[in-house]
Amino acid sequence: MKTSVYVLATTMAFAGTAFAQSAPIKMGLWHGKAVSTMTGLELPPNVVARLKAMGRPVPGAEPTTTEMESCLTPAKWKEMLARPQERENCSYSNMKVDSSGMSGDIECTTARGGSTKGHMQMNFLSSEKVHGTVHMEVTSAQRPQPILMDMTIDSTYEGPDCKGISPDEPKVIH
Repeated sequence: MKTSVYVLATTMAFAGTAFAQSAPIKMGLWHGKAVSTMTGLELPPNVVARLKAMGRPVPGAEPTTTEMESCLTPAKWKEMLARPQERENCSYSNMKVDSSGMSGDIECTTARGGSTKGHMQMNFLSSEKVHGTVHMEVTSAQRPQPILMDMTIDSTYEGPDCKGISPDEPKVIH
């Protein structure tokens, strides 16, 4: 779903800002797991049936888990730092970064009258472990009741060798 991808990309941009500024984690291969729940999304029964028939998860019906491996390099850190500043129609506030973690808020608007608002908290448990939470609310002009998404993110450093994974293309495992 586009909303999930957008929220994850926004989260990673937030996280990149903190990491690039304070460099509390190691460069190399990281394994991440994100568990998300979504409420407020009402799909037509025929769409739900089609998703179930294909063996695909139904957004909002139960938590969704995504596992990914990614390669972090100094160049990727720099890019992640610049990304939030380049994003049009978004503003960031309450950004706090220190050696133990970071938090911040984001608010974005769309040309169609929709908005995304959220809060993110990342905790640097060590230079090799990160834990975070994200809460996002997405509204649109056509559907003013928000879709709520909550995500828990856990990432672990796997080593300096990225094993062929490009810094620009994380590998989705599950």
